[in-house]
Amino acid sequence: MMSLPSGWILRLLGTLVLMLQPGEVLSYCVDPPNIPNAVRKTDVGTLIPAGMVIKYSCRPGYQLIAGIRQGHVTCLQNSTWSSALNFCQKVRCPAPDVNNGTQTPMPRPGEETYALGDNVTIECDLGYGIKGNNNGNAQIHCKHDGTWDPAVPVCEPVCAQPPNISHGQYNDWGKRVFVVGSSVTYKCDRGFSLIGKASIQCVAGDEVTPTWSEPTPRCEETQCPVPHIPHGSLKSPLPHSYTYRTSVTFQCDPGYILRGSDRIQCQADGKWYPQLPVCDLGRCSYPPVLAYADRSDQREFLVGTVVTYSCRPGYTRIPGVSSHVTCFTNFTWSKVSELCQKTRCPKPVVENGKQISPVETEYTYANRVVFQCDPDYILRGSEGIVCRSDGMWHPPVPFCDKTCGRPPTLMNGLHNGGMKEYFPYDSQVTYSCGQGLSLIGESSIYCTSDGVNMMWSGPAPQCKVVRCPRPEVENGKMMSTRQAFTYNVTVRFSCKEGYLLHGSRVSQCQDDNTWNPPVPSCQPVQCSKPDVQNGRMVNALDEKMWYNVNESITFKCSPGYHFSDHWYLPTTDSLSITCSASGNWTALPKCKKQSNTEECTGARESKEFLHCDVPLTELRTLLELKKLYLEIQKLKREIKKL
Repeated sequence: MMSLPSGWILRLLGTLVLMLQPGEVLSYCVDPPNIPNAVRKTDVGTLIPAGMVIKYSCRPGYQLIAGIRQGHVTCLQNSTWSSALNFCQKVRCPAPDVNNGTQTPMPRPGEETYALGDNVTIECDLGYGIKGNNNGNAQIHCKHDGTWDPAVPVCEPVCAQPPNISHGQYNDWGKRVFVVGSSVTYKCDRGFSLIGKASIQCVAGDEVTPTWSEPTPRCEETQCPVPHIPHGSLKSPLPHSYTYRTSVTFQCDPGYILRGSDRIQCQADGKWYPQLPVCDLGRCSYPPVLAYADRSDQREFLVGTVVTYSCRPGYTRIPGVSSHVTCFTNFTWSKVSELCQKTRCPKPVVENGKQISPVETEYTYANRVVFQCDPDYILRGSEGIVCRSDGMWHPPVPFCDKTCGRPPTLMNGLHNGGMKEYFPYDSQVTYSCGQGLSLIGESSIYCTSDGVNMMWSGPAPQCKVVRCPRPEVENGKMMSTRQAFTYNVTVRFSCKEGYLLHGSRVSQCQDDNTWNPPVPSCQPVQCSKPDVQNGRMVNALDEKMWYNVNESITFKCSPGYHFSDHWYLPTTDSLSITCSASGNWTALPKCKKQSNTEECTGARESKEFLHCDVPLTELRTLLELKKLYLEIQKLKREIKKL
């Protein structure tokens, strides 16, 4: 709020006095009290009217005393301020909860917390450490908001100090605490090589105390591999030990040149320095220049190099002359003579045609010849040919071929031959009909020959209106969604269940508006008269040649026979069979002769086995089977009596 000038304050007081009712007294307060560790939140002027409340807030690092919701004072009617107690106290932080460690200093006697600005050092017990801290100690500071900065650390189990190794050391050697996840890397002194894994890591493992992930590596004296170079050797024998700072000297075999240093030394990393030299083959100078010839594109000519020559355009290689030269071990080239001669092409001849370009006595590289055919002939190939550098004509020499005239015309249709007058052998034209017409006959014809004359392979097809009637099959259906049936359209037929198709399942619309094969018919399914050997129908009047679907007939076996698949039924019982929708009967009964005679047959067979030297064990088994059979027969007779 903006303060008023002193003169205005007097005027304002005078106005307030005039506004008072008789007997009323004007009261106001001045200078709100200062509260320790607090600041005013309410902005006021110099004169504060009675009843106004002035609010306070605690300074940074201080907070309201427990139980006080808000700090304030009020201007009373007697122009004094209400009592202003100290309601702000210094911020305090809770004592840190540290497992496996101690805190220094401890809270002051009689207190359980720390004051703003207090510093506390956390020190982990032996075998524990703080992640990200090298010595296992950490210091935290009580902030103005009652929290610790940084956050209270955690003392975690740590690995033991990494082992020291001879002729080497690990990084972070001054570090005392190694928590899970931290690692160290070993490095050997100069002239020694590390054996084992260079880096080991502190891992939790299966035990309570973390362990190192790998065995401690070791440092062994560095040795370089035995040096060998192709086509070279050592000037002096190698020393008995291939170790740090050992030197060797090389020399090349005759005919080779040393590239690199002839003296190398074993380094601390187990490698030779400088790198091993190389014995390169010697080189020849540039190969000789041959007339009208170019050589292969090569820039180095080592001993044994073969250079190939090729004749320039318009020239060919002389027969019997080699097109190669070789670099010998004495750095000279093999002998070479003339290689190339001027190229000539054979005189071109075209029957039933003529050359319209100038006729030459001989044709050499780049000469061009143009041809033209006689009337009624057509040129097959290119009309212009050129003599190539290989002595061949390019494109090949053409020939004049007989032709066919225009193809036959088609009423209400056309062909794709356009307005051409001549058609060469094997050329083809295709016919098409106007809209709504069907093409009858071969759609394409081609130009052919009878050995003397050229002719078209056949007459033109016809364009006709072809519509076949919609096929109808009683008790069946046509498998097509077409509404119109034009030439060559095919349809398929099927019958309802209980009906059989008589005729072809597929029919095609012909050019005479008929279907071929004819539309089939669907006839009811019937079963033929069943034949049961040694059996008869119960009702002989039911016997007929054909039976309808679901129609049943009953059978009985003839005297002395019984149903073999139903042996438990009396011989006088009957069985029924039914005609199925597939045109087949349900399982036909089988009548088998009764087995009285079988018992006798079994006995005779047993007697024969005795005379045929059948082993006793097998005979016993056979007799047991016969006994079982007789028991079954007895059971059947008892069932009939029930």
